Amino acid sequence: MSSARWILAIMAVLLLDVACANDATGGKAQAGTLTLRLTTPHADDGAMTFTVSGGPIDSAVAVNASLRLFTLRDGATLTGAVVGALANGAVITIYVPDAGAAARYTATVLEVADRQDALRPSLAEYAITVTP
Repeated sequence: MSSARWILAIMAVLLLDVACANDATGGKAQAGTLTLRLTTPHADDGAMTFTVSGGPIDSAVAVNASLRLFTLRDGATLTGAVVGALANGAVITIYVPDAGAAARYTATVLEVADRQDALRPSLAEYAITVTP
């Protein structure tokens, strides 16, 4: 093979590598954070268990020091419990390898207890949304 062909072959491999490294939107995946936002009908929630799934999750942290977060990862699913004075708004931040793929992540409230440790009989008005 001539040196010109070798150069063309190397350039083709490099271009293919760059094309394969890009995501479907044409940009490279950017690691970053997503926020889990709680919607609650009560002002005295004290604990919640939840799941987040949809893709890899590197880590999770409570949004402030007044909340305690406990997590367990099983593949692409994170199950957690957060304890403290829960209110509407940001509760947990997750770190993911591709923050641009926020739409594929979903979160579910499993159980909620009030600050006296009584389980809520209904979760009908509870929700967790995943936002960039």
